[in-house]
Amino acid sequence: MADYESHLRPDRGLFPLSELAERSAKDFGPHPAMRRWANDDYEVLTFDEVKDNAHSIARWLIGQEIKRGDRVAVLGENRPEWAFCYLGVQTSGAVVVPVDRLMPPNGIRHILANSGTKILFVSGQYLSVINEMAKIDTLEKIVCFDAVPDDNDTILLENVIQQGRDIEVKFPKRELDELAAILYTSGTTGHSKGVMLSQRNIISNVAQGSRVFPVGTEDTFLSVLPMHHVFEATCGFLLPLYCGASVTYAKSLKSSDIVSGIKDTEVTLMVGVPLLYEKMHAGILRGIRKKGKEKAFNTMYGVVSAAEKIGLKLGKKIFKGLREKAGFGTVKIFASGGGPLDPTTYRFFNRLGITMLQGYGLTETSPITHLSPPWKTRDITVGPNIPDVECKLINKNKQGIGEVCVKGPNIFMGYYQNQEATDEVMDKDGFFMTGDLGMIHPDGYLQIMGREKNMLVTGGGKNVYPEEVEHYLNQSKFIAESLVLGKPRESGYGEEIIALINPDYEQVDLHYEALDQKPSDKDIYELIKGEITETQQDIADYKRVRRFRIVEEEFQKTSTRKVKRFLYKGDEIEIG
Repeated sequence: MADYESHLRPDRGLFPLSELAERSAKDFGPHPAMRRWANDDYEVLTFDEVKDNAHSIARWLIGQEIKRGDRVAVLGENRPEWAFCYLGVQTSGAVVVPVDRLMPPNGIRHILANSGTKILFVSGQYLSVINEMAKIDTLEKIVCFDAVPDDNDTILLENVIQQGRDIEVKFPKRELDELAAILYTSGTTGHSKGVMLSQRNIISNVAQGSRVFPVGTEDTFLSVLPMHHVFEATCGFLLPLYCGASVTYAKSLKSSDIVSGIKDTEVTLMVGVPLLYEKMHAGILRGIRKKGKEKAFNTMYGVVSAAEKIGLKLGKKIFKGLREKAGFGTVKIFASGGGPLDPTTYRFFNRLGITMLQGYGLTETSPITHLSPPWKTRDITVGPNIPDVECKLINKNKQGIGEVCVKGPNIFMGYYQNQEATDEVMDKDGFFMTGDLGMIHPDGYLQIMGREKNMLVTGGGKNVYPEEVEHYLNQSKFIAESLVLGKPRESGYGEEIIALINPDYEQVDLHYEALDQKPSDKDIYELIKGEITETQQDIADYKRVRRFRIVEEEFQKTSTRKVKRFLYKGDEIEIG
């Protein structure tokens, strides 16, 4: 690890988030902090402007008698106003409650009521959802980013900022160990819990990330993941603010808008989830095929791949033209988190000359605990533990796979009003038990094998991690996504390994058009069956899917594109 330590950069120190806007304005004042699309062009906001807006909101909140520790929620799409409100809440002394905008109305109401939110900042497109909810006793005022209020109870953010400029107050001095935010998990397990993060939890993770990520004033991030999620909040919002980099807010999540945002504002870094990068990967290959350049690309790709084996990295030079045509000419780093990244996608972008990093963490860890450093990336792993974070595996099996446990300044304070649930995940030595299974390679790089609760047990007593099997199935171009489940065997002993398969019907259609055939349901079933057999050649026999069912719709997911596994029960699914 001596080599790792030698590459780390110094950080700007630890301080409460309430001071972040002012400190960054002092150090980077006139430099662009944020860009958003408005009136057919990108509007630029400086660090000075971010601070002024955040401080005006903070003064207004204090003028509304918001006290230290009161809850103030933010609900909306990614935009500068979301950032102003988050920073303003911190500066006022209150606790921010970021709300998942993709939650159903009853879920949003639960968060606001459970947290005891007093003031809600909300985007205009979600105002109707709030107005239709049953009254929340603690909610005193609603501030809307951009819509004309329907009644006198709704206040415009523009007016809040204007009023706040004229209020004279003294901002409270916040402590590192006091509560900063309550984030409600989006529920891959079916239960939404309030994760309490302290000032230290969040700012230490920002500082830790700044030591590994080479980020500075010359960099621009593209914001695409939901800002309420801890991954985007820490890595795509607070980290660039801390380092003096700027953030471009994507016009939309359409592929064309993401690419134009990268190209038009010279984006250098982006954080995203695996599915985003896998779609970008597929899109580039599709474009190459449409232009009839697949053979030439494969030849060059083969050269780059062969050069890797002797330690040469030729992709940056060979694929310079391709990156520029694809709109990625300025991109240096793509960082992936939130789930396992397909190694094929990892290798593809690295060979194209874009450094692809993987990281690991949870909401409870603020979120990063492991990160592949840009100077030594590796596929299938999520890198070593970051500075100041300890990692251990417990209850390891013969293969060295055990539950991942982590400890450090970024580990959460506990679950809001749920000490029992907190005690269940913390061991006596202060390690947080993640519930994820992993193995640590000799060089210290962690490989995540799956969720402990997702693990299946065959009739022969063998353990199967569904995520591993899904990885192989998803290698097929005819399979858009798969979900591996355990179905209790009729004998009552162990589980049969089954799968739900959502085909990529675009690829299926292209396949049969080339054969000049119109496929029947049976043809598609047999095609998928053959692909399942083919993709499973490299895994142990006991892990293989024998029976499956085709489903027409994609699986239900959280806002960060994780499949809600708890909705799918193997014993309730009829399999052919």
